[in-house]
Formats: sequence, structure tokens, C-alpha cells
Amino acid sequence: MLNEKIRALLDEIENGKGSEGVLPQQTFYLKDEKILSLPRKLGESRFPYDADGFVVWAYQTGFISACDSTFTVFKSANYGEEPVINFFGGLEDNEGKFFPVSVLGGARQLIEPDDVKRYVVFSLRCVYYIADTKDVTFAVRMNVTKEKTIHFSVCAENKSAETKKIYLASFFEALLRFTESEGFWDKMSKFGSKEGENFILWSRNGKEDCLVVNPHVSAGKVTGKSTTVSRNDFCGYKGRTIANAESLRQGYFEREVPFVNTTDLPIASEIIHFELGTGEACSVEYDIHVCHGMDAARQALGKTVSHGDTEAAIDEWENADKDIFDNMVVAFDDLDYTRTTAEVFNKFVRNVQKQVSFCALGKNYAGPHIGIRDVFQQLEGSLMWDPEKSREKILVAMNYIMDNGRAPRQFSVPHDPNVIPEFDLRMYIDQGVWVISTIYTYICHTGDYSILDEECGYYKLINDKAGIVEKSEVRDSVLCHMVRIMEFLESKLDEKTMCMRALYGDWNDALDGLGRTTDEGRDYGDGVSVMTTLQFYQNLAEMDALLTKLGKKDDAAHYSELRGRVEAGLIKWALEEKDGRYRVIHGWGDKMSYKVGSFCDCDGVDRYSLTANSFWAISGMLNAAPEAKDSLLGCFDAVDSKYGLKTFSAPFTIEYRPQIGRLATITEGTYENCCAYVHASMFGIMAMFLIGESKRAWEEIEKSIVITHDNCTMTSFVMPNSYCHNDSLYIDGVSMGDWYTGSGTMFVKELIRFGFGIEPTLDALKIQTPAYMPTKSASVSMKIKGKAVSLGYENRGNGRREIFVDGKKAESRYDEMMKTEVCLIPQDEIHDGMTVLVTD
Repeated sequence: MLNEKIRALLDEIENGKGSEGVLPQQTFYLKDEKILSLPRKLGESRFPYDADGFVVWAYQTGFISACDSTFTVFKSANYGEEPVINFFGGLEDNEGKFFPVSVLGGARQLIEPDDVKRYVVFSLRCVYYIADTKDVTFAVRMNVTKEKTIHFSVCAENKSAETKKIYLASFFEALLRFTESEGFWDKMSKFGSKEGENFILWSRNGKEDCLVVNPHVSAGKVTGKSTTVSRNDFCGYKGRTIANAESLRQGYFEREVPFVNTTDLPIASEIIHFELGTGEACSVEYDIHVCHGMDAARQALGKTVSHGDTEAAIDEWENADKDIFDNMVVAFDDLDYTRTTAEVFNKFVRNVQKQVSFCALGKNYAGPHIGIRDVFQQLEGSLMWDPEKSREKILVAMNYIMDNGRAPRQFSVPHDPNVIPEFDLRMYIDQGVWVISTIYTYICHTGDYSILDEECGYYKLINDKAGIVEKSEVRDSVLCHMVRIMEFLESKLDEKTMCMRALYGDWNDALDGLGRTTDEGRDYGDGVSVMTTLQFYQNLAEMDALLTKLGKKDDAAHYSELRGRVEAGLIKWALEEKDGRYRVIHGWGDKMSYKVGSFCDCDGVDRYSLTANSFWAISGMLNAAPEAKDSLLGCFDAVDSKYGLKTFSAPFTIEYRPQIGRLATITEGTYENCCAYVHASMFGIMAMFLIGESKRAWEEIEKSIVITHDNCTMTSFVMPNSYCHNDSLYIDGVSMGDWYTGSGTMFVKELIRFGFGIEPTLDALKIQTPAYMPTKSASVSMKIKGKAVSLGYENRGNGRREIFVDGKKAESRYDEMMKTEVCLIPQDEIHDGMTVLVTD
């Protein structure tokens, strides 16, 4: 019974709240990787529950939303509106009426008894909402099945010494649209009907897209029941809201409407009355099916899952998830941080693994579409512990490349494979560069070259401006896809500077002015993005190495020669010198009419760009032009803040929108406009490790991870996308988003590659543990080239760095740039159970 599990959770909360670690904002780690979230006054946390791209979001505030790629089932939380899913527990008063307790917490009564205590517990595959009153404990557990069914278990237990008359009420209002909202006319094509003991809600989107709600009582003595499909019937009077609905006070619906069409908003709702003796419990199960077509909906009617089967399925899936995450385990025994502990840090890494896997393997990303750059960056993280599913997703995404090698900004995965997917065809030039690096990294980590032979399709661009595409008849290998991507990128190099033309923009989405031109007949000018050029420079080295390994020497030679020309162009045009000082600039506008991130930008400001400077190191360009290290060090000083590294050292203002683009319209100190936009902060930290600033890099990690921020405004156990700060506008630490952000995968990648110093190459395993480690002892275990490998670090106070492989001291060399010892383990020496120990 669910009530027994709820009782055990309450005992754990009351007796050991926070015993596994305290997080910011009334949030605590419990046992078995569960997370307790208490009511917060600042922001909120949320957790995704998903299956094959179907995502249900559970919010600490009690809101619940759901979507499947471009199809919105229950609309996203909007705190100016009421929740679209809710459950109420009715407590009978002396007058025979009821006080409704919101079990999820949304749409609660304005004046509620002080004895109502609320808890939200997030587990890997289910969420528990608990409303504990003096006499009765109400609870809801929600999970998503592998068959993409939403299951709610609702229960109540009488704790008092007297018999209690209560009710359990449900409320479901579905959107059922291939959009995230609906207009006036959309509401005129929504319907709801009662079908025996069950409900069907549907919208006409060319055909009927349906929600089937199948309830059944699993425990307790039912004394009455009332149902409706009418929102008006639920509320009782015009102007009333869910929170003060007449039905919740009365305990029944006035009319019990069985069918609704265009004159009312359809819902599925029932109020079930129970009589509970002392210690007795009742429960109701709700199975929610999403169906495309009325025939499928009719077939789903009455399909329910028993409580016991649900329990077993949740446990099985959670254990399977844990097994996958166990493929990479990070453990710090201590941590030289003042704002968090090693225990919390270790658990936080596990949460970020969940975050990265969710973003990498799903069917949407911060909206109904998947960004090419977004998903490939996430896959570069998830492949460390889930290479098989990451491989599958790489192959899925490769099918959405245009046949000229152009990678779209975003694509959608339609529920019907015969439907042409929606694309975002804005010409962000950086999309393809992430594809090349991720596949290269995948092969380095796994040794799986067979992915290059997998056959994938393309789409063909018919009309760019109209966004018309069709399926291409061409199918070829992943390697051919990579070559086409490289050819497309090469065609966008500016012939004079050998730098990449910005076109619509680069990784910094809002900096979309560099590619503009006023010339008639041209869509884009010759303004460039140095950041993307540096990424392409890295791609050229990756393709050279990969093709050389495959024996394609002529093709490899082309990339090697082109890399030399791009390198020369970067040194001549992208590295600015003034009075013996150097500056890596972010880019310039059409005809070099202005610069961004230079000694003198279009607004006259001396400004640093964090990402351009960071990628000078990340791409390997620093080896060719080490004098740029002066620019990197100056940049890190200039962009540092209490929340980490900012995107720019000074904000842009709105009058410079014609040159800068949308970024100039963003409030100063927020998002990408001179804010600690954490994804960019992580690029900077990676560069710090690369130039030997390891102590400072670890310090910046402490600033950038959310678990060190008491004033966090989003989920307090996964990476956010930003910490906005502008004292003049009273903005201090606010985040603009969470979960869907590249900061999580960047944190994992640099923790492994530089924090521990594990970097697989095509032929070997490079160990480059940084000179400074913020711990006396730490370890990581993971699979490299399919072999289980562990690396440990110990500070023994020896005063010298030594590296041991399987207990034997290994040869190493000192890397002048990274200021640490580097050891290279040949691929044929990597084996299951191999241990690496780094000591100081």
C-alpha cells in the first residue's frame, strides 16, 4: 500500500531530515538518492519523468506539465494561471461540508490550518507529494511507465482516534495541441465525455488527439461518488477558480455533466467519498493514456495497472538507472570548499548525470525541438556512462542534417515518421562543429569506429526563407555526413581572413548582429565569429587524426593543410596587439566595420569575450600562438564575479543593437549580456585548467555550481544556466532556467577531463591530473575503450607528483602549458580492472 511507503518517508523526514546532505533552499538529500523539497519562498525545484521522449515535469510548487516532442499534453507551468492537474483531500467539518486540502500544493486555500505540512520527495522514477494534516495524511505519487502512461496513486490515511469522513478529488485539464498554447478558436474544438467509469478528453488537430483517464479505487470503503467533464460544473459559478470551487466545499458536483463541447472547457474530475476508521487508509489509481486517434483512445479505455505492479515497475526502472549511472562514479573523500561538502558534491554529480542523460536522450530541449548544438554537447557527456544509448541518439540526430552538410539550428521528432518534421533553419554557423567534436570524442572514449559506417539519411532544403524541406533520397555513412558538414563549414570561410563567417550567429545565440549586411542581394555579410573559427580549427585536427587512423591519408592531408591556413588567419586577424598587450577578439562585422571583444568595440569600450578567449586554449590554438595567454589571463580577471565568469567584461546597451543584435536588448547583467551564464563560465574554467591555472579553476567551479548558492532560484540540485546580477536593478543571483542547459554537461566533461585529468585519445589514455587538487583523496571509476578503469588521487605530502599504473610507477613528462605531469597509456595496455593512482 502507498500509505505504508508514505508513512516510512515521513518517519525518515522527521527523524533524519538532511542526514544525507543539505542543499540550498529548503532542500535535502534523503537515502536511496531521494531528494526532499520543502516549501520555498525563493524559486522552486522541478524534476522530469520521461519515457521515449515523453516528458512529465513535476514541480515542487505542485504544478505538473507534460509533452511529447511538439505535442503538449498538459501545458507548462504558468504561475499567473492555475494548475491543470490537481488532487484535493476533503476534510468534513461540523456543518457537513468540507475543507479542501490541495495535496500537490497548487491552488491551495488562502487560509489553511497551520497543521498542514507539505513535503515533495523526488526519486529517480517517481515523485511523492505529501500533505500531512493533524488527523489525516494525504499523498500523491506520480510516475511515467515505459509505455508512456502517466500513473497517479492517491491515498489518505486516518491518524486520529475517531472515524473520519473524507473525499479524494481529482482534476485534469489537458491542452492536447501541437503547440505550447492555444487561442480563442482552438478552444472551440475541444471535447470531453464520460465513458462508463472512465473519461476521454480530445482536441481536433486535423484528427482527434485524445487523453484517456482510467480511474479505479484500489483500497477503502467508498460511500459516495460524483463525476463531471465540465470545468464550469467543477467551479460552480462564473469567476470562481479551482481553489475556491463550489464543488470542493460541497463535496459533490451540482450537475454531473457527462459530455462537453465548444461551450465549455472539458476536464476529467471526480470526487470519491470514503469513511476511514482509526488507522485505515484508502487509495485511488489513475492511469492516463495519450492517444492519437479516437480508435486508439477507445482501445485504451479501462486499461489500468495494479498498485503492486506499479511499485515493482518503479523499483526495477530506478535500479536500472542507478546501474547506468554507476558506470561513472565520482567520490571525493574531502573537499577544500567552504560552501559545500564532499558528501553533497558527490551526490550532486549523480544528479548532473541525470540532467545530462535527460537532455541528451530526450525528444525536446527547452521547448518542442532539439537543438543540434545542444544535443551533441549533451551526448559528449552522457557517452561517458551510457555509450550505447548515446550512440543511438547520435545516429538519430545525424538523420536530420541537410544533404549539403548544413546542420539546422533545431529539429523535431514527429510522432508519425511519415510527417515532415519541423525545423529551425536560422543559419547559426556553429551547429556542425559540435557534431564533429562529439563523434570524435565518442570514438576516443569507446574505441567504436563502427559508428562511422552506420548509414543515415538527410533532408533536402527546398526553400530556405520559407522553411520548406523534404526527405532526401540520399543515404550514406556517418563518416560521409561528417565530410559533408566539414565541406559546408569550409564553404563559409571568409577568403581574406580564413575565419568563419558568422551568418546568423554563433554559440552565443543573442549575439546575432555580426553576420548582418546592408548590401542589396546579400543575406549575410563577411562578419566573422572567432569562436566558431576556433572550433572549426579544432575540427580540422580531429578529422585529420581520424582519417589518418582510417588510412585516408589524402583526405587527412587536405584538413591538415586547411588547418594551417586557418591558423595563419587567426593569428593575423583575430589576435589583436596594443602596446605590447594581446587580445583575442570575438569577431567583427561586415567589412570589418566594427569589432566585438576588442580593445575598442563599436561602443568605444575595451571589452573581453570569455568564449573567444576560452576557445583559443580549448581548440589548441594556444600552442600555435602562446602570446595569447596574456589575453586569456587578462580576460579571466576582467570577467570574474562573485557568481563566476561572465560572458563579457562589460555589457552592451540597446543603442548598439544594429551592430550587436539581440544581445544589446537584453538587460545588462542578465543572461548572455555580461552575466555569469554558466555554460560560458565552464568554457572559461576548462581553459584555466589548460593554461595551468588549476587552483583558480577549482575555485571557479565552487562559484559556478548551484549547491554553493543559498539564493538559488531554480532547481537546487542540477546546474542552472545563469546567475544574473545587476545591483542597480536589484537583481542578485537569479537564474533564468535550469535542467535544459549546457552547463551540466560542461561541468561533467571538465570534472573528468581536467579535474581528474582523464582524456582518452584515438590511440591511448592520457592522464593529466592538475597540479592542484582541492582534496586529500578522491577517485573516479568509469569505462574507457570498453574497459573498467579507476583513477585515484592521494595527497601524501611527498612534495612531488608521481603516477602509478597497476601499482607500478609510470613514466610521465611535464607539460609546460598545463603545469602538470602527463602520462600516456597506450591503448593495448588498457584492460579491465586497470588502476591509476596519482600522488603528491
